Amino acid sequence: MIDIHTAQTRSYSQEDIQEILNIALANRSTLDPDLSHPQLLEIAQELSISPDSIELAKNQWIDRHGEIEKHQQFNIYRRSKMQDRFGKYAIVNACLIPINFFTGFGVPWSLYILTSWGIVRGVAAWRVFYQRQGYAYDLAFQKWEYRQKM
Repeated sequence: MIDIHTAQTRSYSQEDIQEILNIALANRSTLDPDLSHPQLLEIAQELSISPDSIELAKNQWIDRHGEIEKHQQFNIYRRSKMQDRFGKYAIVNACLIPINFFTGFGVPWSLYILTSWGIVRGVAAWRVFYQRQGYAYDLAFQKWEYRQKM
């Protein structure tokens, strides 16, 4: 059994407090799992957090979620552009290969176009699906964001 004096004098780190509160909020058994703004302010008051700090934290949270949403929209845009370019690649090569075959010039020039353009499309697909951070991604995101504002 835990001694009452030991439990009262124990101190917790910021990370421990956040984890304990997150678990408590997740485990609460009320009918409405969401908290209202007055409830949030009441909890903050009980934790000796000023309403100004809560408003600042809420605004930062809104900004962070806005950035996440922008990045998701950018990733969707990149995927749609890639699909469009792969469609053009497939159509052009579907036309060039039969032309090369029916002309009968012995040298399969259409295969050179198919492979070189395919390598370019493969690198572009790698960027879309696997490059989600770094200088090139940030630069592409900034260009996209600038175009969206225009």
